[in-house]
Amino acid sequence: MDIAEVLKHTSPDLFISDLEATDKSAALAGLVEGLISGTDIHNADTILQMLQSRENLGSTAVGPGIAFPHGRTLAVQRLTILIARCPGGVDFDSEDGKPTHLFFVLVAPPQDTGHQYIKSLAALIDRVQDADLREKLMAAGDYESFCEAMKEG
Repeated sequence: MDIAEVLKHTSPDLFISDLEATDKSAALAGLVEGLISGTDIHNADTILQMLQSRENLGSTAVGPGIAFPHGRTLAVQRLTILIARCPGGVDFDSEDGKPTHLFFVLVAPPQDTGHQYIKSLAALIDRVQDADLREKLMAAGDYESFCEAMKEG
C-alpha cells in the first residue's frame, strides 16, 4: 500500500508534535486524548480499554523508538490514524528496552472492507524501519513536513 494512501487516514488535527508522558499509561491516555480532540470520536474509555487490552497481549513498541498501538472497536466508523512524537521518549516496554519516541495509533471498526487497517499498519511498519527517516520525522517542524518526509521515505 502506498504511504500517501495511508496518510489519508490522518490529519493535522491527529498530530501531536510533543506528547508529554512519563510512562506507558500516561502515553496511552495522551494518545487517546489526541484521538478524541482531533476527531468526532467520543468514547475515550472504550478506546483506551481496547488499546490497553492490546498492549497486555504484548507491547506494540517494536523498536527502534517506535510504537504502533492499534485495534478494532465499534467506537469508530472508519480507520483513523493518530501520529505522535515524544521527544524525550517514554518507556513503552519496547523489545529493545529503549525509549519510544514515535507513535502511530491506528483504530478501525470491526468491519474493514479492503483490509485498510492491516495494510496501513504493515505499510507504516515497513516505512519507518529506516533510521534516517526516523531522524527526519523527529526533526519535522510540523504535520506537513512530517508527511512529506514519510512520502519521500
